Amino acid sequence: MARVVRPKALRHAAAVADRAVESGSHPCAVLAAAGADGIFWSHVVAGADRPAQDSIFLLASITKPIMATAALQMVERGRLLLNAPVASVVEEFAANGKAWATTRHLLTHTSGIDESAWIEDRMNGGAGGPTCLGMACSAHLRFAAGTRCEYCSLSFAAVAGVVERLAGEPYVAHLNAAVLQPAGMADTDFRPADPSRAMPVHDFGGDAALEVFTRRRIAGGGLWSTAADLVRFGQAFLRAGRGEPGAILGQAAVRSMTTLQTAGIPPLAPGAPAFDYALGWCKPSVADDVTCSTSAYGHGGATGTLLWIDPGFDLVFVFLTNRWGIEQDTPRRALNAVHAALALEVTQ
Repeated sequence: MARVVRPKALRHAAAVADRAVESGSHPCAVLAAAGADGIFWSHVVAGADRPAQDSIFLLASITKPIMATAALQMVERGRLLLNAPVASVVEEFAANGKAWATTRHLLTHTSGIDESAWIEDRMNGGAGGPTCLGMACSAHLRFAAGTRCEYCSLSFAAVAGVVERLAGEPYVAHLNAAVLQPAGMADTDFRPADPSRAMPVHDFGGDAALEVFTRRRIAGGGLWSTAADLVRFGQAFLRAGRGEPGAILGQAAVRSMTTLQTAGIPPLAPGAPAFDYALGWCKPSVADDVTCSTSAYGHGGATGTLLWIDPGFDLVFVFLTNRWGIEQDTPRRALNAVHAALALEVTQ
């Protein structure tokens, strides 16, 4: 039976985005909601910028689960064990006490990698310095791997290094061939596929800084994409998760990738909320303030983006905007309103 969601029920989700743009906090917004079989709602809000439904946005950290998918494919192919040391694939990663850090640690933000020097280099346009993988390999540890949780984007440079060594080709090319193309994500790349459709990134530091950032092809935060492409990625997970033929991963890998991994591992910062991570995905927690099923998972980005997948509601939700360092509450409010609308859905 076809899914029907009353448009009136979704007015609250639209209003959340409308208010954010009208207030000036968000330059614009593009939203989409879909089930495994199709998009049932979309909403575009123009403000300081005037996006279209197919506009291309910097995803920031939504890149992480996409990169993680390539690593899980290596697990499916028998090329990688998540609990094996990263140094068994990338030998130079063993430097400075990291010999026993594993790919599982990288994917769950429990590796202990000190990324402070890399963050300063990244945001100050250090294009002529070491590669991101080189900085990950030379980094020291802030804590023993597996003993604490601390969000670490640089760990995904090491994930990309693992994928690259096992694939025998640059991770950018491999990600495109193994994940993006099979998922139908034609507009997703580390450089906007069509620059005329690319949205600016406000508060990033100017066009020159953004160009340097883009050239570095940052494995934990550098992809550009559209709402439609993210819906396709989410739909591939929904379908595979319920046992249908998977375009990019099988059911077992999806279940492993979306299962909580960090239960009982405390955050590094005293008094900080617990980190609830799967493999490259965030799991819902009290700190997220999201109404959803326990099977849900997703990821946000520093540009105000959010991709949320909830098998319990047969839902893929996408929120895209374009200001660096923006508050993260607005996408969650819109997501909660969509969940409420689905509770009123009817079938025919």
